[in-house]
Amino acid sequence: MSLRTEEQAEHLMASAKASIAIEGLSLNQKQESLVKMCLTGAITHKEFIKRALELSRHA
Repeated sequence: MSLRTEEQAEHLMASAKASIAIEGLSLNQKQESLVKMCLTGAITHKEFIKRALELSRHA
């Protein structure tokens, strides 16, 4: 996966949030932050999956 700038991550997130809003869904701040960290390379995909599972268990 290629690394993205914060600006690119913001653009991608805006598009993704609009898409999921059509389905009546949304991301909370923790979920959004986690996705941005993965998009910008702050964490690995493996770490993203681990943290996403943790978030889902404590929802």
